[in-house]
Amino acid sequence: MQISVIIPVYNAEKYVRQAVESALSQPEVGEVILIEDASSDKSFKVCQELANEYSLVKLFCHSDQKNHGASASRNVGIQKANCDYIAFLDADDFYLPGRFESACEQLTKYPEIDGVYEAVGTYFEDENSKNTWISIGRGDNKLTTISETINPELLFETLLLNKEVGWFHANGLLVRKTIFNLTGYFDENLEFSEDIVMWFKMAAVGKLVPGSLDVPVAMRRVHSHNHVTRFHEKLVYYSNLPRWETLFIWGYKNRLEPRKLALLFSQYADSLTNQSLGGKTDLIHKIFYKLHKFIVMMLLIIKYPKLIKLARYFYSFTERNLIKKSMKLLWN
Repeated sequence: MQISVIIPVYNAEKYVRQAVESALSQPEVGEVILIEDASSDKSFKVCQELANEYSLVKLFCHSDQKNHGASASRNVGIQKANCDYIAFLDADDFYLPGRFESACEQLTKYPEIDGVYEAVGTYFEDENSKNTWISIGRGDNKLTTISETINPELLFETLLLNKEVGWFHANGLLVRKTIFNLTGYFDENLEFSEDIVMWFKMAAVGKLVPGSLDVPVAMRRVHSHNHVTRFHEKLVYYSNLPRWETLFIWGYKNRLEPRKLALLFSQYADSLTNQSLGGKTDLIHKIFYKLHKFIVMMLLIIKYPKLIKLARYFYSFTERNLIKKSMKLLWN
């Protein structure tokens, strides 16, 4: 099997060579696709050198030569990919030896699965980066991974409802290219969480299974210039509203399985409620939270009438009757 490794590149002149060569050292890699995203440093020059030096390295830029972000760059890579399997790697990170051994074995043996996720380690560029990592709540945990084996049929719900189970990283994921026929491309309008939104989509409509969860297959570099240290990842909860709105609308339009759509609906309503309450957690706001969320969900059902069919997933019998009566009054 042959793998297309997609590497978005933005201001990574110091690191992109190591990233590319770590991918080329994997025998399963059929091509490395670089998408240079209008860097202000010498990244483009380094990418040109790599493309000239290695026949498997292919270099692309956006048609308007402007910066478009990681999602747009990944989408270009997916569209340009010639192999049946897709892997991602950030330009300042690198793969470890044997990166694809376990994942390729599973994808070859089980044609019904769509992808394999594995653990990613953390490489600290310096002590300051490590201290920042700890200060944003990461602690001493150097592995980005799922902490337990999860049935692929339950992966979506588990990731959504059980934050303690962990998460996976783009560097540790290998998928069949066909999964993007189900998920669509990365959302280019999201400023944050665009990769997380895609992993939720994959878990919702695809079959993802675990590979190595306790030994890393790639390393995520933490330094003073990457997003891990420039942005505090523990944002106020309602700042996740664009994520849940995007996922909910996607699920609604694509007729996602009712049980899963109901979960997205509830998360979206939670974010809207938190935003309208200003994220406050005092006793008065806690008392009125459930009522406020009920009203928010009612308004969403008016906007998206087909949601009435999902009521049994999150409303009591009394609440469902109240909604039905309210809808009749509005439509008569």
